[in-house]
Amino acid sequence: MSVAYELKRKRAELVERLQQIATEQIEIQGLMKALDRVILSYEPDYQASALTGPEHGGRSRKLKPPSSEVKAAMNGVNKRQAVLEVLREAGEPISVTDCAAKFAAKLGIPGEPANLSDIAHRLSAVLTQLTTAGRVRQSGQFDGRKVLWEVSA
Repeated sequence: MSVAYELKRKRAELVERLQQIATEQIEIQGLMKALDRVILSYEPDYQASALTGPEHGGRSRKLKPPSSEVKAAMNGVNKRQAVLEVLREAGEPISVTDCAAKFAAKLGIPGEPANLSDIAHRLSAVLTQLTTAGRVRQSGQFDGRKVLWEVSA
């Protein structure tokens, strides 16, 4: 056996060990996060340590996972087609928020602010895709910040 072969074998063992450690680290961080949530229910002033992951270090706790109701309602829906329909029916340029409200009404999703925010976030990506495809365009701004959207052709 050559020295190079032995070194490669040893390196492969180390790579495998690193992968095991990374998997174990993710599992432990998940357990620590679960413990932090339980501790917070008993002690609201508890500050989780930085070891539990990046979301405890700098991110706001206000971010929450998307509503399962929104996710379920939007699952299987052709979002591109639905957005184009909403824009056509509007008859004038509208903001992403207005588009989200009309989209929610179309799907029967309650127009709660959290739902509309989640839908608007998802639809902004769809609008960007449709802009790239040349199907929609930005048509000025409202309040100096909100972009208005309309069908291109």
